[in-house]
Amino acid sequence: MTSTTTSTGTDGRITVRISDPGELIAAVPHLLSYRPGPSVVLLNHSRGRKRRIIPVIRADLPDETCEPDATRELVRCVLRHPGAGVTVLIVGCRPGHRAPPGTLPHHRLAHRLVAECEAAGRPVDHALWVPEIRGGAPWRCYHEDCRPGVLPDDRETVLAAAMAANGQVTYGSREELARQLDPDDPAAIERRDRLLAAAADDARPDAPAMGSSGVAEPAGHVAVVRAALARAVAGDFDLSDEDVVSLAMALSDLRVRDRCLTTAEPPGEPPAAAAERLWLELVRRTPPPERAEAAVLLGYAAYRRGDGVLAALAFDNALAAHPGHRLAELLQICLTRQLPPDALRRLSHCQEGGLMPPPP
Repeated sequence: MTSTTTSTGTDGRITVRISDPGELIAAVPHLLSYRPGPSVVLLNHSRGRKRRIIPVIRADLPDETCEPDATRELVRCVLRHPGAGVTVLIVGCRPGHRAPPGTLPHHRLAHRLVAECEAAGRPVDHALWVPEIRGGAPWRCYHEDCRPGVLPDDRETVLAAAMAANGQVTYGSREELARQLDPDDPAAIERRDRLLAAAADDARPDAPAMGSSGVAEPAGHVAVVRAALARAVAGDFDLSDEDVVSLAMALSDLRVRDRCLTTAEPPGEPPAAAAERLWLELVRRTPPPERAEAAVLLGYAAYRRGDGVLAALAFDNALAAHPGHRLAELLQICLTRQLPPDALRRLSHCQEGGLMPPPP
């Protein structure tokens, strides 16, 4: 039986309940932020009455000779997170792979993953195969006692509607997602680079404003960020050259940038989503090396809400703009080692907030 419901909690978060494997498979593009091609995907189900799916771990389908090592590494990644169960999903086929008659593609890989998870004490709820994640595609189960089904249109599910209502976009591929971080206009980037150089030459220390920690902060930089965040919360992401330059200068002050980490809290809430969108717009509009600060804030916000794919792209972007960027390197290491998003909470909680506008 398929059961999909949605509700809104007192904190404004949308909860979607899924109890059908086909609906779960259709949710994967939204959970990853893009539609995966041939892949192995592990979905970790958290403990508790409201079982969250975090993290979602995706990898390319390995060669047969690499399957044992790939299996161990994937399961190690899952076990770094507390959980009550795992769903194993294999999407499509590796080029050249031929399944023996009467078996599903990559059945050996699926059974390795199931055995490795269960040997580690993490039971597998489902082990599923689908040729692609598209509406109407048939899905099958590697367990004989599971009845097959057909995928719903993932663009028309309750989860898709909830994600769209929250301003989150699902892209057609990882490459399409990566292109969202590309410069919006190379000529404009060059123009802003010259403006930034001139602004840096003309910069004078602002009158210090004392934070609650007693450390002086440039009042002008804080005011610039607050004003931009207020516009973002109101849905205004139109940034002039002057806006980009003033924000880039403000975020180049690491005290101000570090305070901006607080805008990722609480993850997934509308104010945090607006701040994340602002950092994305700045990544697309700011020249290097200043672009790195917006990119690391984008990556941190994505990481905190569990979007490891966007976080990885953002940290790579920051390091391309500013090789050796310390915070980007630190967060990239955390992500590579599968540190749970909640473990980063201390980074933002140890900063002074007060940058977001008060609720209406």
